[in-house]
Amino acid sequence: MQNVATPLYMDWSFWAVVIAFAALVLSQVPPIHVMLKRAKIDLELYSKISITHKLGNPNLQLHLILNNIGGRRVRVKDIKVSISKDGTHLVNLPAQNYLQNQNDQNTVLFTTFALDPKDEWAHITNFLNFFSRDDEKAYQKIEGDLLTDFRSHQKEMKGEGNQEEFYEHPNELVQPAFNFFEKHFCWNAGEYNMSVIVTTDSKSADVVKNYRFTIFESHTETLSAIKEHFKYGGGLYWNPKIQTSVILEVTEA
Repeated sequence: MQNVATPLYMDWSFWAVVIAFAALVLSQVPPIHVMLKRAKIDLELYSKISITHKLGNPNLQLHLILNNIGGRRVRVKDIKVSISKDGTHLVNLPAQNYLQNQNDQNTVLFTTFALDPKDEWAHITNFLNFFSRDDEKAYQKIEGDLLTDFRSHQKEMKGEGNQEEFYEHPNELVQPAFNFFEKHFCWNAGEYNMSVIVTTDSKSADVVKNYRFTIFESHTETLSAIKEHFKYGGGLYWNPKIQTSVILEVTEA
């Protein structure tokens, strides 16, 4: 009498293998509810910011934390800060570089980056308002004229055997520095609004968060103290050892 072969679909050992294989595959695949989640970025901001300037031209530093809380990979293309005061827009500051580690001395150029689901990007980031072409040309002329004057004076003093710790430039060379400062400086006392804008490759993942901070007169005085050194070339072709930034408390609006 011949043995009757058991159909494959009736073989429980076969189904045990199939189930084990399916379980292995599913364990490597994100849950369906995660896969169906749209791209989404969460933005957090450390409660302190640092503001500064270059000959009045505003810059600031933020500690940003970006988390991908969605179910899809997201590429962050741009981060910028918009500053306004009393309802008037003042300046847009794009992210230009950042510190890879908090204790680093050198910054890394800000470029686009990708975040997989649950990934985090947390860095101290510099938002710099680089000079326009015309402003860069004007700045270079101011600095160049002062430096040329200093070298000429230094050459004369060397010939006479005299040395001076500081050389005071003629007013006609220093005044353009004051004019440039007054034209660009915006960190005056008052209440400010700040929007942090994160642009990604998926519109649904873009983020805009609003914050506010206060600048007091003492802060403005600290940031403006550099003007006292313009007549000696300080803040232009050399940097005096004075405080050139202030740290402010920032709150979500």
